Amino acid sequence: MSVNKINYPISKSQYISFTRCSNSFYLINQNLHQKENHLHSGNLEWHEFHDLCTSIFENTIQIPRTISKAEQKLATEEAVTQRKTILGGYFESSSYFTHIECLLPDSEGEGWTIIDFRPIGSNKLEIYRSFFFQKKLLISLGFIISDCKIFRVNSSYVLEFDKVDSNKFLHIESVVEKLTREEVRFEEEWKAFSEFQNEPIFPIHDGNLPTCNSPKVCLVQTECFGESLERYEIFELREGQELPKKYFQMGIRTFAEMPDEDLSPTQRIQKHCHMTNEAYFDHAQLAQFFDNVTSTVAFLDFESINPLIPIYKNSHPFQHTPFLFSLHIWDSIRDVVTHFSYIHPPDQYDPRKEILAQLVANVPKDVTIFSFNDFFEKKIIEELVANFPEHFDFWNSIQPNFKDLALPFKKFWIYSPKQKGKASLKEILPAFSETTHTGLSIRAGQDANYQYLRLLKKQVTLEEKNRVLEDLVAYCKMDTYGLLILYKMIKEKLNPIC
Repeated sequence: MSVNKINYPISKSQYISFTRCSNSFYLINQNLHQKENHLHSGNLEWHEFHDLCTSIFENTIQIPRTISKAEQKLATEEAVTQRKTILGGYFESSSYFTHIECLLPDSEGEGWTIIDFRPIGSNKLEIYRSFFFQKKLLISLGFIISDCKIFRVNSSYVLEFDKVDSNKFLHIESVVEKLTREEVRFEEEWKAFSEFQNEPIFPIHDGNLPTCNSPKVCLVQTECFGESLERYEIFELREGQELPKKYFQMGIRTFAEMPDEDLSPTQRIQKHCHMTNEAYFDHAQLAQFFDNVTSTVAFLDFESINPLIPIYKNSHPFQHTPFLFSLHIWDSIRDVVTHFSYIHPPDQYDPRKEILAQLVANVPKDVTIFSFNDFFEKKIIEELVANFPEHFDFWNSIQPNFKDLALPFKKFWIYSPKQKGKASLKEILPAFSETTHTGLSIRAGQDANYQYLRLLKKQVTLEEKNRVLEDLVAYCKMDTYGLLILYKMIKEKLNPIC
């Protein structure tokens, strides 16, 4: 493949892409691949978070994104000459460009502080790379950068009143010290980045330049590798880390070709399953795990929102607040299945009290309760009871009854080659039954989170609201029904030796 020259100017996001994968940078720079914008709850809260950040400042100039970049640049340059606090400024050299959330002039001297608004609870290395890029660009334009600060979410903040207190909600910190500690690493990355611009190479799969940790996660496999990699078994290896990439470079494509000495005991089980096309059941471990399970069993699943800006009193940022649950109960002796679900009307404010009341009324206190990754369900109920301690006895009575139905699949006591190395409920269910989430409008917890938050923000029509509520209930119901199906399947496998 012929390699084109790099297009200039290069954006900050393109630079960040290079630090992850040089192939990705090249494709984005050449307009051969467009990044996908995934909908998530943060999209709905960004403007509100931005307003909380900017409320700290006075005498600001906002550079609108609605005008052309040339106009943004001129407006930014004029604001710089006036020594104003610049919000959304656009800065460009012949080689690079970036928007900066806030550029604050020092009260004394000619220095400036770069400020980034990040709706997150903790810092990541990528954030420091972002500051590094912006600082390097501004210094090249003649700016004196005295400080770099991040405005992020104070995760321990608790909403006490109806309105968020921005001074308590925001955590403001300087990252200069961290940038200094990472300077050698970032300068080495920048050197490689500069050299790549002079002599771009595409595609590259090894060497000193950054590439995807696993080719399987590559978003543009046909461009980088000349083919789709979906059909190669090596990328289905559970907990393989660098092994699949190593095998691919060695020309190994199937489980049969993998050397046993490279594999862990669970990976050898997986290899055997794929080679024989048969499912694996560790009957001894399963029998022990399901020992003392009651004849009547329950299956519980919650859907929740975890807004970065607290909505309800006595809640904190990113706290999961349940708005919906589904409960299937199976009396195995009579072979009777009952189902109950509750979704809180989005226009009735705080769902927590009513959700807990419905749980108390409907969850049996003397039966085994299965959830998938039950840490989440238990934490939800524990936090509900912390707000409504009158129901502590209920929680105390059911807490010992929980069992995590994800555990047998995580531990490889059960595995089917149809799972393709995955252990999510959405992958496991169709591997052992005819039941699937396919066809549902909502198929993931993140989607449910996003859709219900849309209802709270009143960003839907009445017709769409009713449809979303029905879709949410159907999705949550499918999760608990899927758990019931899996439990019945396992029970049937164990019956011959019980």
